[in-house]
Amino acid sequence: MKMIIAIMQGDNEKIVTEELNKAGFMVTKLASTGGFLKQKNTTILVGTEDEKVETAVGIIKNFAGTTVTKTFSSASMKDSQPGTDMLIPVEVRRGGCTIFVVDVENFIKA
Repeated sequence: MKMIIAIMQGDNEKIVTEELNKAGFMVTKLASTGGFLKQKNTTILVGTEDEKVETAVGIIKNFAGTTVTKTFSSASMKDSQPGTDMLIPVEVRRGGCTIFVVDVENFIKA
């Protein structure tokens, strides 16, 4: 048996949990904050049989993976034209997750 620990952006938690549930996985959600993603995040725990780990990890990657969004950064052209700023489109990676898969030595359901 394995325990999957996935730390993701809080925005992705709902869809990831729903998709894991649809696939038959039970999920425990923990609100968390910390250094992995440098922002508010959610940690989910999924206990599963060894042969189902790839399926669960695939769902997590698919729905909590990195997306690329565009934002604009201003650049000053004060040297060539004082008082003029220019907006430059910049691609920013957003989201993503950190996944740990660990062995479970003992499992007790009481």
